[in-house]
Amino acid sequence: MEQKLIKLDIFTSKEGLNVVGTALEELGHPAFIIVDPSDFDQLLDGKYGAWDYFDKNLTSLKHAEPSITLYLLDDEDSNKHVDDIQKMLKQLKTCDHEKTLGRLECVVSCIDNVDWNESWKQTVEPFPVGEKLIICPPWNNDLFEGKVILQMEPGQAFGTGTDETTSLCLEALDNMNLDGTTVLDIGCGSGILSIAGLLLGADSALGIDIDQVAVNTATENATINNVSHRAKYVCGNLIDVVSDKYDIVCANIIADVIITLLPQVKRCLKPDGVLILSGILADREEEVVEIALKCGYIIKERREKNDWVCLVVMKPYN
Repeated sequence: MEQKLIKLDIFTSKEGLNVVGTALEELGHPAFIIVDPSDFDQLLDGKYGAWDYFDKNLTSLKHAEPSITLYLLDDEDSNKHVDDIQKMLKQLKTCDHEKTLGRLECVVSCIDNVDWNESWKQTVEPFPVGEKLIICPPWNNDLFEGKVILQMEPGQAFGTGTDETTSLCLEALDNMNLDGTTVLDIGCGSGILSIAGLLLGADSALGIDIDQVAVNTATENATINNVSHRAKYVCGNLIDVVSDKYDIVCANIIADVIITLLPQVKRCLKPDGVLILSGILADREEEVVEIALKCGYIIKERREKNDWVCLVVMKPYN
């Protein structure tokens, strides 16, 4: 029989997180999970880096009660560990004359000790994008007759096709005839757009990113999809890295970067080349369109999903 786990949720205050955490470490429990609602504000303020968008489920963190969660094996020592933790909380509550440590209550529950990795895999389902593409995790062996299968490791939400900006780009690519074309992916991330282009008929693709980790990830994903011989990924910026001209250029970034790139990217497009722009919030669309028109582009198509906009523009033949 599979061993169970004891889950302890300890509710405290922001001030109490450090106090309870230190006490748990002294009891021999250094591994635990902290829920701190102030992390949400720090996320918005940029403490954890610059985020253009994030999982909307994170907003629930803002209203969460500060807490610490830890897991114990349900064995002969578990009752003693739980009793020790309960005694520690009672002692802290007795000493908390200023009432700054919150309610210091512990909710104990028993859960299955499952293989979380395998269990998680069972929840990841293939999903269609556009008319032809199916995004699948690498471990899925299902056959989808008449579909183009793109395998992606769903380790992160962004860059695997589930986020709005990436799916809008994929739908735009899916709607094109890419046979014999060349693709440039600016800010390639996971490499999903360039790989999709190759699977949909493009001859070759170049992906660039200023993050070497993204370049490594994109290279691995190209290998998984058996297109590594037609794909190249390099670390750098547009000006320093790209000298050729391409039929299709994808830029799934943010509005400010797109506005800066529009004049530069023109030299990377072949006559009548197509530029797919995504990562544009609806309230920034007008700015992007204005600059695109000033640069001589022709707006051919517009797609929108949950306040995110994707524009397909063309460089006129002249």
